[in-house]
Amino acid sequence: MKPNVASIGAINWDISLYVPKIAGPGEEVVVKRIERIPGGKAANVAVAVARLLGRWKCAIVGGVGDDEIGRAHKEIFEKEGVVTDYLFVFKNVQSGQAYILIDERGENQINTYFGANAELKEEHAEMVRELIENLEFLVIMDPPIPFTRKIMEYARDKVPILWAPGVRTLRDKEAVISLLSHIDYFVLNEHELVNLLNVSNTSLASQKLIGRFPKLKLIVTLGERGSMLASKDKEIAKEGIKLDKLGLKAVNTVGCGDAFIGAFASYMVLTSDEVKALEMANYAGAYKATKYETRGSPSRKELELFKKSYIKALA
Repeated sequence: MKPNVASIGAINWDISLYVPKIAGPGEEVVVKRIERIPGGKAANVAVAVARLLGRWKCAIVGGVGDDEIGRAHKEIFEKEGVVTDYLFVFKNVQSGQAYILIDERGENQINTYFGANAELKEEHAEMVRELIENLEFLVIMDPPIPFTRKIMEYARDKVPILWAPGVRTLRDKEAVISLLSHIDYFVLNEHELVNLLNVSNTSLASQKLIGRFPKLKLIVTLGERGSMLASKDKEIAKEGIKLDKLGLKAVNTVGCGDAFIGAFASYMVLTSDEVKALEMANYAGAYKATKYETRGSPSRKELELFKKSYIKALA
């Protein structure tokens, strides 16, 4: 099995609590529903890619504990057709877990126990070097910085690299900035972007970042307003998908960004067309928002049908 894409980073078990609203300090809110499901940003992306490109076309690189959750992850990955040959199992460490509050608008608050996700070291990067040097596209989500740096060194100039660092990684602004010359695509939401650059708006932050790293292609997700891709030579903007046109609404936004990234990576492999990839990523993120499950990303057939239905609804 030779995968075309690898997704590197967090693998979690999500405990999702559906509530009328996110509680304030000292406030009690009744939980309407509880779901225990597999999640983690890199894991979600790997499943999204496998559904779009086909079985065994994507490998997951990450860490789980030698526990019931870790064994469940491996079984689920294999059922989805994700290559697990590069899944590290750490003894005496619990698998990562995320406790997620989701309100009636689909907004969320996430509390994460990193567990085995934090165990990836530089020596583990060496163990997957042959894999990453022979891919068509590499997605790096939120693994520890030293591991990330080594992966980027191995992949640089050999495979297109997309990096979407998590909240914890973005706190180390200096380290994040130091790695941007190593990558091709940098994915952030608009709030993460302005915070990283310490500026007042997305446009200024984009100009500042690309001015410093002229080879970088910046992808900014804008929620229901869509997304944009900015580089030294061009700017591509894609409007958000108006779900009400299809009689749908957002019920859970957890995992939308992962579905977006999985689709972008998949369509870059399929078409090598950034405009097409960004367009389909937009549709994938919107499709996922209509699903309660974190891994509610579509198959290629479902995504193409969703796009066709939307275009027809707008006509």
